[in-house]
Amino acid sequence: MSDKTEYTIQNLFEAFVYLRRQGATPDYALQYLKQMRPVISANQRDELAQLIRQWEKTEGIHHRPNPDAQIQPPPPPTPEPEPKPAEAQVKCPQCGTMNRPEARYCFSCGTLLTRSGTEQLYSDEASLNGASFGKLSSLIFTVRGFEQKPIHVNIEDFEEIIIGRTAADSVIVPDVDLTGFDSQKLGVSRVHATLKRKDTTVTISDMGSVNHTYLNGERIFPQEIRVLRDGDELRLGRMVIRISFQRELKRIK
Repeated sequence: MSDKTEYTIQNLFEAFVYLRRQGATPDYALQYLKQMRPVISANQRDELAQLIRQWEKTEGIHHRPNPDAQIQPPPPPTPEPEPKPAEAQVKCPQCGTMNRPEARYCFSCGTLLTRSGTEQLYSDEASLNGASFGKLSSLIFTVRGFEQKPIHVNIEDFEEIIIGRTAADSVIVPDVDLTGFDSQKLGVSRVHATLKRKDTTVTISDMGSVNHTYLNGERIFPQEIRVLRDGDELRLGRMVIRISFQRELKRIK
């Protein structure tokens, strides 16, 4: 282990998960993290503890310690890409997130990012690049290879929807159960990701899944919040899902 490596909180969390999945006890994994980064601030310790607690409640319960396991050290972290200059990024006026220079909408909350010059005014909430999820909208998952079996997802404001699969030895029943879609073979975790709806947006977060979650080819890291848009491609492990917002006409009283 190189002392010169600067391990981030995400690096430490991923190392903890890697060790636990091999059969290490939580205490062993935590001691290993101390060797990776002996000094850590109180705020960072709290952040790491929150990630670990969430993982232990969802996936960790399925990874019992194995005293006979041959624990391998976690692989070195992948170098992070060089960040773009702050002045080249665009700050979201709604949530303050810094976005890529070419972004038209905030990747975190879906807000339209203003530019200099004339702005187009939108009278229809559905026109905001597919990010707006109206009160009469329906969320539909279409799994590749199972196009004849679309999944209609009912989601209310502030409700958390679990996406995953059932298993014979698990008491967890996800709200969106992908068991009948070759989910185990395709690498979907029992608790893979969660959906949340707030006002007119629907967001997705990865729950520390084994084979990761990708939105339009970009990985969603554990606990990261990403906005879903109409037409997005979601990948859980090797399962590809097309996201659709089915909008209904306003009812006439």
